[in-house]
Amino acid sequence: MLILLQQSYSRFFGLTNKLSSQKLKVIILPHSHDDVGWLDTVDEIYLRGPGVKNIISSYINALLENKDRKFVQVEIVYFERWWNEQNVLMQQKVKGLVENGQLSFAAGGLVMNDEATPYYEDIIDQITYGHEFLFKTFNFIPKVGWQIDPFGHSNAQSILSHLFGMEASFYARIDYQDKEQRQKHKELEMIHVPYTTSKQNYPILIHVNYFHYSSPPRFDFDPLRNSGGYVNDQNVQSKADDLNQYFVRQGQSYRGQIITHTLGDDNEWSNSKSYFENMEKVINYINSHPEKYNVVIKFGTPQDYVKEINEYSDEIFYPTKNDDFFPYADKQHCYWTGYFTSKVAFKGFVRYTGRYFQQLKTFVSYQFATKNQDILDLKQPLLKALKELGYALGVSQHHDAVTGTSKDHVTKDYVKILHRDLTTMNKEFHRLLKIVIQKDLDEKNIDQLYQYSYNSTSSECAEVYDNLQINKTILLTVVDTKVNEGDQDIIKIKVPKIPLNIIDTQNKPIQGDVICSNPKDEQDCTLYFNYKIKKGVQYYKIKQGKNNEESSAKIIASETFTNITANTKISLDNGPEFQLQYKYYVASTDNVQPSGAYIFRPSGGAQVYGSIQEVRVFNGTVVTELNIERSNVNTWIRKYKIQDNQYEVETFVDSIAKEQNKGKEVIVIFKSEDIKNQKVFYTDSNGMDLQQRKIGFRETWSLQSNEFVAENYYPINGIIQIKDHASHNVMAVVNDRSQGGSSFNDGEIEIMIHRRMYSDDRRGVAEALNEEEDNPQCKNSAQQNCSKVVGLRQNIIHKLLFFDQEKNPNLARKAQLYLDFQPIKVFAIDSQESFTENLEIQPTQSLLNQIQVVNPNGDAIIKLYLIPREENNEYLLRIHNMQEQSNVKISFPNDISTQETILSGLRQWSEQQKLRFVWKKNEVQDSIYVPLDEVAPQQIKTFVIKI
Repeated sequence: MLILLQQSYSRFFGLTNKLSSQKLKVIILPHSHDDVGWLDTVDEIYLRGPGVKNIISSYINALLENKDRKFVQVEIVYFERWWNEQNVLMQQKVKGLVENGQLSFAAGGLVMNDEATPYYEDIIDQITYGHEFLFKTFNFIPKVGWQIDPFGHSNAQSILSHLFGMEASFYARIDYQDKEQRQKHKELEMIHVPYTTSKQNYPILIHVNYFHYSSPPRFDFDPLRNSGGYVNDQNVQSKADDLNQYFVRQGQSYRGQIITHTLGDDNEWSNSKSYFENMEKVINYINSHPEKYNVVIKFGTPQDYVKEINEYSDEIFYPTKNDDFFPYADKQHCYWTGYFTSKVAFKGFVRYTGRYFQQLKTFVSYQFATKNQDILDLKQPLLKALKELGYALGVSQHHDAVTGTSKDHVTKDYVKILHRDLTTMNKEFHRLLKIVIQKDLDEKNIDQLYQYSYNSTSSECAEVYDNLQINKTILLTVVDTKVNEGDQDIIKIKVPKIPLNIIDTQNKPIQGDVICSNPKDEQDCTLYFNYKIKKGVQYYKIKQGKNNEESSAKIIASETFTNITANTKISLDNGPEFQLQYKYYVASTDNVQPSGAYIFRPSGGAQVYGSIQEVRVFNGTVVTELNIERSNVNTWIRKYKIQDNQYEVETFVDSIAKEQNKGKEVIVIFKSEDIKNQKVFYTDSNGMDLQQRKIGFRETWSLQSNEFVAENYYPINGIIQIKDHASHNVMAVVNDRSQGGSSFNDGEIEIMIHRRMYSDDRRGVAEALNEEEDNPQCKNSAQQNCSKVVGLRQNIIHKLLFFDQEKNPNLARKAQLYLDFQPIKVFAIDSQESFTENLEIQPTQSLLNQIQVVNPNGDAIIKLYLIPREENNEYLLRIHNMQEQSNVKISFPNDISTQETILSGLRQWSEQQKLRFVWKKNEVQDSIYVPLDEVAPQQIKTFVIKI
């Protein structure tokens, strides 16, 4: 029996193994899918019940017992925690398992991120953190992705995977119609070459699992799910027969004679010894009877499998796919398009924190590079705070976190983790900033610094609000990392209802507007003023004015409008006309499929949401604002004087009323009568390349329609736009968080902005999407007839733009950049009313500041990211050209050492290109050449730099 087994394994690996042979080779992939939060919190999943802590210990011990056993680990946030709890002896043993290939890591991010709702920056960060741990600990860089549970797949994920050095990725969830066709035509494996603006090709092999990510039916030997019984001498033959037949059937859905299958499921392998031993009995029986069975089986890893099939790529042609895998439905009437919007507040908090995090890393890098000793003394606590916040953000990218598909108490735990680490980060950031302020202004009296959450009201900004009212001076420090120096942007600050004086560091007055347009609180006001962008730090002082006429920022009076309806065309300051409507879908609650956290299934068409009650306009020197108060929604439409052909639309969605236990899905519709887009629209891919969408159309199969609205919803993380079919006129909307949307009628963009349900959609979370908060109208506990709890309310911002795609192709991307890199505003109470006379602030001196990125054809709409590394004077630099057209050019100072690398910075790009797998039968068109010192539109380049 042993000899026969060895012979079978030899044939599996041997040179005589040709695809024409009759034997089917099966590589089984032991794994445990360990959600980083879902029904339980991150800590609970790690520690309780079978627990990930116990699972890892169990499979490690089982691997140490038998060298033929293998296992794939995915979620590094768990594995790193487990690793840090082990003694040196165990760590050495685990290193041995990695070195001999028994333990492998797929994807290698902190979490298995979602692909519809995260932003590309946050995906990059969470994968980078995981890869850095693996490289530092094991000298290991993952070559295969493992996206087996996200609910659809994006082009950006494939692009980023390629840039991280991955060759392939495993999926379990693709649309049921798509999978049915692919199984029929043996197309469950394909070469994904995503559409790119840059004309760069990023091929990656996609393997779609045959049976979800589970073990073969009746071969799950985990105590949690064992339904087929354990293996013994009496049933081993029948078990072997069943498994042989199962794999033969599976082989009919794939090309070639090598297939793979998962062995595991959610939180499995807590008794790994038993699991392996039961499966080994069947495997050994099959392999020792080659005359009877058509398969040869071994344990392996995803990396093993991809390497094996690549060796025969000269004999197999794989289909090619260029579009993405959205939207996803698991069966008829069940489109997973609701989670694009679910839990709007958490989505907003994650996106706000992610944007802030990007700017912090870059600003801190610039400060370290000055070699100021006072700043360098803060390096370790700052690096620690950055890493902790980065890990918290990484956890938030999990496919049941930012998606809004975890239980409510788990979402609150995500918020707690993120808020905790954000608070710690701010403390360290303020320590750094105080050093910078004292150096620049020579003011020793700055004690406490303050920042406020992204959606605060004036009264919640207590220090600014209270001190301005008692005639104190506020020092405003503006931190900006955009490279668009000389351009103008807007500063918005919550203030009380008083006229204000603003001065710059030369004590010159700055014109501004104080607008008090909150119909529920006339003391909730916003100060607006323009500022000229300068990379680094700028300062202003704000103080109460003597009276409205003599103040540089006056209170703007309102004018009331009448006879305005939902169909009224809106135009401010002679800007483009548009219509703005709010509607809602009644959520389905029937037995076929109710709407819920995951699934969007409307019952009937959209209905008008809220009636207009009052309309006011405020005409200021900086901004014109139109406030439309509806019964359920409040809207502020702003036209900034320095911005042509664009508006800012802020929407406050009040509590969604509970009526007859039927949920509501609230949408906003932007409409232009000048655009006939003929059911074609474009949405971004995780904030990156735009993807063309067509109503009722799928690029790789013929869609059988059964849910017209839901099946045509797509994720939006940055931009949705429509283009007139006969001209170059475009209407685009830039959003501030993940949302779902579409374009069903000419000239219309529809975006879902809030959801409230009272039914579960039967996808495992077992909880209705019914978020609630304390009712602010019931602060007085003695108040009668006041509901103490109401549905979640939220402020949401969209940028609405109109442009000629030929003349101004990058306008929407510029709006996206300026929304992403909003200046960081930090406040302090200042005892000095003005700045020192003839104050000269020396610009930050460092080699990093001398890195230049320019667009020879106009503004450079780019993001420059700097990430400080623990190594002295070493930084990771990423440059993302956000433009739709035109390369940008990079220039480095001579004293900087640079190497272009993969996204993580862990391997040189030139070395990675030599290691690439080639799928010989698939001719992938060569990428358009981009010089080393240039970055093509929507391309990201990464460098390790030393100064």
